[in-house]
Amino acid sequence: MKIGVILRPVGNRYTLNKEIEEVIAYYGGTVVGITRYNESLLESLDGAILQGGEDYTKTDLDILTFLYKRDIPTLGICLGMQAMGVLFHGELKKIENHCLLEEKEHTVFVNKDSKFFEFVRAEEFLVNSRHQEALTTTEMDTIGVSNDGVIEVIEDKKKKFFIGVEWHPETNFLNKEISKKLFNAFFETVRNS
Repeated sequence: MKIGVILRPVGNRYTLNKEIEEVIAYYGGTVVGITRYNESLLESLDGAILQGGEDYTKTDLDILTFLYKRDIPTLGICLGMQAMGVLFHGELKKIENHCLLEEKEHTVFVNKDSKFFEFVRAEEFLVNSRHQEALTTTEMDTIGVSNDGVIEVIEDKKKKFFIGVEWHPETNFLNKEISKKLFNAFFETVRNS
């Protein structure tokens, strides 16, 4: 199972979030690092995880467009979700109190008429919070919103799995029931595609 991950530039090198790597290994997958748009590489993927980071690029949007058109199961995390939303005419804004040095949690309320709800079977739950920007609008379906109005989950119901979450489910994922259910659903979809 080949899982593509867009690597993030840090200085003169690219990085992979260690926790994402551990999640992929836990489910028996192999990480395929992506640093540029390459159709033959993207075509070979069974699924993709768009990890967090500082800024998305045109390359992120080009890769997302390819994954979307080919219906390759895709999970966007934090910046990855923001890029998904922007691809579908979304806008971002700076926000306060969502990126603290200590771990902060807040409640997310979920629309029951969604694939995401089918996967996690919860109408509300606590998530961690480590982001400085948030989507204000997008043409994707808004599925989850935090108690202070921040968009936390988006999806496209027409696709096998095209879901973005604002929080970081890879952080201590085995100890977080919702995160584990989300990853279970993603990797099950990948295996069945």
